[in-house]
Amino acid sequence: MTDRRILGLSAASLAAKGAAAALLVVFLIFYLKPVAALLITRWDVRNEKELWVVPRPLPTLPAVSSIKGKTFSYFGYQIDSPWADVKQEKALKFMTVLYFSGGQLIAIHDPAQMPDDVQIMEQADGEHGARIKNIFGEDTMRSNYALRSRILNLTPGDLRLSFSWREMASNSTLLMLKPMWSLQSKDGLYSFETNFLRGFQEGDPARDNMVVIDAFDAQDREIELWIGSQRGTAVRPSQADIDGIVWSVRPAATLQTK
Repeated sequence: MTDRRILGLSAASLAAKGAAAALLVVFLIFYLKPVAALLITRWDVRNEKELWVVPRPLPTLPAVSSIKGKTFSYFGYQIDSPWADVKQEKALKFMTVLYFSGGQLIAIHDPAQMPDDVQIMEQADGEHGARIKNIFGEDTMRSNYALRSRILNLTPGDLRLSFSWREMASNSTLLMLKPMWSLQSKDGLYSFETNFLRGFQEGDPARDNMVVIDAFDAQDREIELWIGSQRGTAVRPSQADIDGIVWSVRPAATLQTK
């Protein structure tokens, strides 16, 4: 992942991801028979090794943030960085990117610009909104976190012929959505929970130049962080750095967007 990709991401592209997911849901459920959808999905994912990867719990995060660097406040949240010397700050409408002198970077996305996946799916087809919730189940559709967790924990092994058409339709449809949130996970997909957040880490800092944090707060607002290294630098944040940053995320004392 490069700086260019970071700066090229827009709120429109985030919304487009949610819209694409919703259209796929409507197509697979309402225009294909469940058995056909399951068989098609089986064929499509037969060689996708990444789809067998499910989130592994991270080792217990620190009880309190031990970061000694600097505290920043954006979009109603505070975040501690282990690096204090900011070389450049790029404030965009939908996110802020911090470039540090040591070669590290942190990108903080505006939760207000993140798509509400549950709402988008339910509104994708007004006539079938209630039916979509019924097919996926109340537990899956009760929050964006629950939906994301269900998607990321599915594997091709869950594509089984069943007497339950709902199970076949649900599993095949949601598994087709999994690549949208696990494109670079390979074997680096993790889950975590702090006092304020619960979510997922995509990527391994020992191998990847960028790690993506997708977390949800108590109000089910999605908070996305990208933590990594700038292009052309050899330095990489450690897992301990990432753990400290994630644990430090908390509501700002004053809910003002910087």
